[in-house]
Amino acid sequence: MNVSAALPKKALPLYVDLAALCPSMRFNLYMLGYDAASTTDYAMRTKSPVNIAPTVQPDDMPAEYKRHRWLVYTASKQINTVGWPVSLAEAQASGVGVVMQNIRPDLKEYVGDGGYLFDTIEEARAIISAPFPEEKRQASFLHAEKSNADNHIDLLYQLWS
Repeated sequence: MNVSAALPKKALPLYVDLAALCPSMRFNLYMLGYDAASTTDYAMRTKSPVNIAPTVQPDDMPAEYKRHRWLVYTASKQINTVGWPVSLAEAQASGVGVVMQNIRPDLKEYVGDGGYLFDTIEEARAIISAPFPEEKRQASFLHAEKSNADNHIDLLYQLWS
């Protein structure tokens, strides 16, 4: 089973640690402009099996998401620089289960009924160790539509004017 993530820098060690807790799963880490060398070094020192994935172009992401069962998004509660990550909506639109670290109350609305929030690494491990339920997948397709810019472009133009 493949698990993916595109994460902020301060959240990388937790994802690497999660990969180490689930050795039967393949974890691909997609870093966006961060120091891959220090994360790779941390993964090697902790003997984590995480795979540091090469950069994927935005147009190729739908196919990349579909290669995975889960997208796990870890974040730092202390630094809290995470907004509403577009990767969660993209993964939901691709039929991938999303698991987001519970760093703020508003994320429950953003993840919706089609995803999961977790507080501890053990909770994340329990979630991704099970299959993604079909009813959650259907709910995530519907929820992802809320983030579809094509459906809201007129409103966006009005707000920008």
